[in-house]
Amino acid sequence: MLKARRLGREERFFSHPRRAVGSAGVLLALVVLGALLLPTGPLALDSSWSELMHDLETPFLTHLALIFNALGRGLWRTLTLAAIGLVMLLARRFLALIAFALTEALTPLLGNLIKALVDRPRPPGQMLAAHGSSFPSGHAAYAGATAIALVLLFSTPGRQRRLWFAVAALAIAGMAWSRTYLQVHWLSDVVGGATLGIAVALLTFGIAQIASAGPAPEPERRPVGSSAPSP
Repeated sequence: MLKARRLGREERFFSHPRRAVGSAGVLLALVVLGALLLPTGPLALDSSWSELMHDLETPFLTHLALIFNALGRGLWRTLTLAAIGLVMLLARRFLALIAFALTEALTPLLGNLIKALVDRPRPPGQMLAAHGSSFPSGHAAYAGATAIALVLLFSTPGRQRRLWFAVAALAIAGMAWSRTYLQVHWLSDVVGGATLGIAVALLTFGIAQIASAGPAPEPERRPVGSSAPSP
């Protein structure tokens, strides 16, 4: 509790933070498994989805995909992260700020590390100039981490949170769709990226809550020979 007070108000991101950390571990293991088992070329589902995106091309959808692209990189990404961080700072939610900063730092770090190890080629016919390995998608990882972090930062554990998780899922799906529509990632790339971002958010916020809570208080010891109080 003392640590939490030093870092600002006590934060409760999860009802069961240890479960969140365990879930994060499972998701991270799936990403690593995907990195190890995915072939260099596309899966059959990747190819089918890519062809479907080609068939759906319209000026409106292209414009929408480009908006998602802008939100996930460069100036708009920087402004978004800075605004969230500033809100946490002004609210003196320092523990939340640290968890959020770690989430946004670890996600691209792990993503780039996996990219370097996997070195999967990107799809042909890209609508944008994209560099580096295809797996996992950095945009999808950013969307997964940030969307989940926003839910954890600005809602409380409970049933009402399901709506906000649904909104977060739509945002993540939108970003993932845009990367495949623009033909800069395979479908499996964006699934891996989104899973990575979600896992990092669950992990950092869960560990932050566990660490701030400290050890459980010891039960009060009674002097030897003392009798229990009568009910």
